[in-house]
Amino acid sequence: MKTFNYFFKALLGVFILSVIGCKQKPLCELPTEVTYTQIIAPLIEAKCFMCHSQEVYKRKASRTKIYNYATLKEMGLNGALLGAITHQKGFVAMPFRKNEKIDTCSIALIAKWVETGMKK
Repeated sequence: MKTFNYFFKALLGVFILSVIGCKQKPLCELPTEVTYTQIIAPLIEAKCFMCHSQEVYKRKASRTKIYNYATLKEMGLNGALLGAITHQKGFVAMPFRKNEKIDTCSIALIAKWVETGMKK
């Protein structure tokens, strides 16, 4: 009988933990639609323009131009955008400083934009 009680309590504990775990909020809430103009451009400006703005590019011509839709879309199509911000092998990790990634919610927004066709 004691074995049954322990088993029942353990089973009940697992069930409660699984229900609690299922109700946790995701790390970040992604909008239904991610567009360049409304979400991606402001995000890129906030996270990347310290090194990649048009003004910086004029002084340092070796910088990748990501300050316009056409270039960013091209990088999305060829995998360079997600490769850089997720630090995949074969891509220059961005941001470059201290090998740090941008936050996971920003990466998720950019990934969703790329996966959904990179709408302007």
